[in-house]
Amino acid sequence: MSDHLWSVAPGASLDEWRKKSAFDAKKMRVILQGGEEQCRYKDEIWRTLEKDPIFHKDNRKLSMEESRLVTHKRWKRLLDHRIVFDQHAEHEKYMAFEKVLEEYDTGLHARFTLHFYVFINSLMSMGTAKHAHLVEKAMRNEIVGCFSLTELSHGSNTQAFKTTVTYENGELVFRTPHIGAMKVWCGNLAQSATHVLLLAQLYVGGKCEGVHGFVIQVRDEKTHRVLPGLRIGDMGEKPGQWNAVENGWLIFENYRCSTDALLNRGCEITADGRYVHTFKSDRDKKSVTLGSLSMGRVGIVGKGQNALRAAATIGIRYSAVRKQFGPPGQDELPTLSYPLQRRRLLPILAAAISIGLFQDKMVAHFSEYMARVISGDKSDELAEMSKEVHGLSSCCKPRATWLGVAALAEARAACGGHGFLYISRLNELRDSYDPSQTFEGENNILVQQASNYLLAQKKQGIFTSPMGSINFLKVRPATYGGWSEDALNNVIAAYEWLLNYLLVKTERELDKRMKKGDDSFTTRNETQIDAAHPLAIAYAELTMIRWAEEAVKTVEDEKCRSVLRRVVRLFALSQLQPHLALLYIDGYCTGPEFGTKVKQEQLVLERALAPDCVALVDAIASPDFALASALGSSDGRSYENMVADFLSHQPDRAPFADDLISVIQTNKTKPKL
Repeated sequence: MSDHLWSVAPGASLDEWRKKSAFDAKKMRVILQGGEEQCRYKDEIWRTLEKDPIFHKDNRKLSMEESRLVTHKRWKRLLDHRIVFDQHAEHEKYMAFEKVLEEYDTGLHARFTLHFYVFINSLMSMGTAKHAHLVEKAMRNEIVGCFSLTELSHGSNTQAFKTTVTYENGELVFRTPHIGAMKVWCGNLAQSATHVLLLAQLYVGGKCEGVHGFVIQVRDEKTHRVLPGLRIGDMGEKPGQWNAVENGWLIFENYRCSTDALLNRGCEITADGRYVHTFKSDRDKKSVTLGSLSMGRVGIVGKGQNALRAAATIGIRYSAVRKQFGPPGQDELPTLSYPLQRRRLLPILAAAISIGLFQDKMVAHFSEYMARVISGDKSDELAEMSKEVHGLSSCCKPRATWLGVAALAEARAACGGHGFLYISRLNELRDSYDPSQTFEGENNILVQQASNYLLAQKKQGIFTSPMGSINFLKVRPATYGGWSEDALNNVIAAYEWLLNYLLVKTERELDKRMKKGDDSFTTRNETQIDAAHPLAIAYAELTMIRWAEEAVKTVEDEKCRSVLRRVVRLFALSQLQPHLALLYIDGYCTGPEFGTKVKQEQLVLERALAPDCVALVDAIASPDFALASALGSSDGRSYENMVADFLSHQPDRAPFADDLISVIQTNKTKPKL
């Protein structure tokens, strides 16, 4: 290509946008990426990956087999680099490692976390000393673990699982009674796993004792062949980076093993074949498995945040350099200069940052909870915390992932036609984060568990909780009485009123239907749309807003704190807007003032944050080699990146050229109509 074609860059400069920001970018990055220690660990890992050719990405679409092989090689290389840390002894390093992997490749992240995080932690929280040898082997990567929850015909309704484990003649016998009971979506199982931790119905002496956890070996450790009594296979092709994840299926054909397979925290099968337990109630028994389920959901909130992060990075950087239209007789303006483009992208940035701050606190709470469970704590306070973790994760996982997937779709459209290119990565990323809306519980089903938690706490007169997420129940909020100076106060007041109102409304609807003769199952279903569902969503949003604001208050640098205060308020206002109709219909406010103020304040904040948005993106963005987006690179050379890729596709002659010529020549000889 002639040199003169490269002489003028067609876009605006990202550096000019960076000069507009009022804060120290390095300080902001430390604040938003977990502190100095986390940043240092992350940077060390990023440098290791960037120097190693095996972690370099290109723009080729890999087949499923290629994706699996590349992921395996990268997994092995990470072990060789010795940057896989003990999540308990080296917690900060482990968290940095996990965050890097999630940003780099969600498929590779799954390969590790399904083993290190889900399998090992579930084994530790549900098992006892008799399973310690497996934990040690897993920590040393002498075995490969996976977690098996979903059945072909049952996912969210875990209590209805059909896989059976029966105590017979001193052994446990695993059976799949029909195809609906086959285990599916078991990550790592199809090709790599040697051991599986699964949930199934336990039968002892002809009685079903309910869902319990079990850990079994599925492959010979020397030959890697599937053991007798088991059938294991692959679920096939999937979109995005999940094509690299070995999602397998599992059928039990009278698979036999010792009773040591039972994860026996709180229960046991005695030598004479009796089932004994120390659970205080059926709810207490279920809470043993709730921890392992909540573990995955807490982590998936981070997936929603990473989807938001990627959408904001690519969308805002490209919109900052892409010029379209302008005042008559003047230069074209970057599309980020337009209020409508800011409305599309800045709430995404605000959500990425705010949910990131929330998630840091949620993970800290959950780590404390798991440590207490593993230590054998059986206090009433921990039992309350277990319910709160389950309830909160059951609505925050849906809210974060809905926002994240929608953000990638919005960013793709906001980038115009070029956003559709594979090298923008927006469509690929959307496909990669799409399953976060359904794994570990389909979102619309999960939020019902959150509303059930809130209803149960209110019914029992429990208005506080260990993590403080339900403390709004202590408030007796009034209707709108005028706009206060701080927009956040107005948002929180509206949420507190809405939550209390929806709780009462849901209770009344349930009571009304029960009095009419409807059973509890029907009443809960019929009260979802206008009451219980928005109740759970509002609970997630208010907690996210409050915890993000609490984190901002601890920021010492005044300039960074000032910008982050605006970010959290933009997030709060943008989340409240969809509830405006409910707030008016249900009587919180009348007249135009409240709704008008919410909309005006959001517009003001978007305008105020425009000069800072590129620098804010820099503070949360992944390194260019990991993001691998032609439109989202930190140098702002979007157009040069696209052209460089275009030039790599210059076939001299189509592979079907001979056939094409034949068709053309044949058509020339045909008589005209």
